[in-house]
Amino acid sequence: MAFLEHYRKVLRLAGIYTEPILLFGSAAAVVIASVILSAAFFSLWPLLIGLLVADIIIVYPYSRGESILRSVEQNLPDALKQMATTLQSGGTFEMAVREVVSSDYGALSKQFRYVLDDLQSGATVDAALYKLARRVPSPLLERTVTIISDAVRAGGGLAKVLSDVADDAAESNRLLIERRTKTTMQAMFIVTASVLLAPFIVGAAMGITSFFTALGKQFLANGMITPSDFKDMVSGIRLLHSLLTFYVLFQAGLAAYMLAAIRGDTTTAATKYLPVFLIVAYLVLTGSAGFVQGLLSG
Repeated sequence: MAFLEHYRKVLRLAGIYTEPILLFGSAAAVVIASVILSAAFFSLWPLLIGLLVADIIIVYPYSRGESILRSVEQNLPDALKQMATTLQSGGTFEMAVREVVSSDYGALSKQFRYVLDDLQSGATVDAALYKLARRVPSPLLERTVTIISDAVRAGGGLAKVLSDVADDAAESNRLLIERRTKTTMQAMFIVTASVLLAPFIVGAAMGITSFFTALGKQFLANGMITPSDFKDMVSGIRLLHSLLTFYVLFQAGLAAYMLAAIRGDTTTAATKYLPVFLIVAYLVLTGSAGFVQGLLSG
């Protein structure tokens, strides 16, 4: 329930008011249909495409909300600095909020417009800020609101508190950007090795074994092996191909979550990468297998 509530809040930021349960239900129906089609046609393509469609249904709206959430967090330090300056020059808290609303802070200015409306309607600073934290599911913003509320109740030094909180928020944003910059090479290595190189090598091995199957047909036609031996060989190669395909897809899926982990992204970001990694890896796998088999066949 906590996850659904968080998901709902993120959707609201993007102006999407569809209930999460409907999106998840639609995605589940797509996946079930794709599994049935894959079983009917003995192909992984319906399943992979179904996963991609389900991913778009669930992740795309959430990603729009997350981009707004990132905008709020990135603009928060500058907005707090501006509020601190207004308070230091003798302005009230409402005037400081009004300055943020009239400035170009994107989604953050919009959210502070709601705070200003609440203050003008007679709400206390605590109540208005609490509603802000409820609307925007950001740990950084929630921590900021808590500190500001405590400072307001303490009755002094709010400008200094806002300045200090702004510095803390700016440092948090800086560390996140620095982490992503420093992990760029590791991320590229994971994607290249798991989604391109490994599927290509495994696909080449599958192409070689497929060539052996073609040779086996010729041996069978020439009476060099028995039908039973040929059947056993084909069964063994099919089992090997299934295991290798599962290995490649599992590794590509694991790479999506590893990429999100080292870059400090959420599990939802990993889910966003997942179907794309699976489809690219499977394309490379089948392409490499077909290329090597054709090369060996002349």
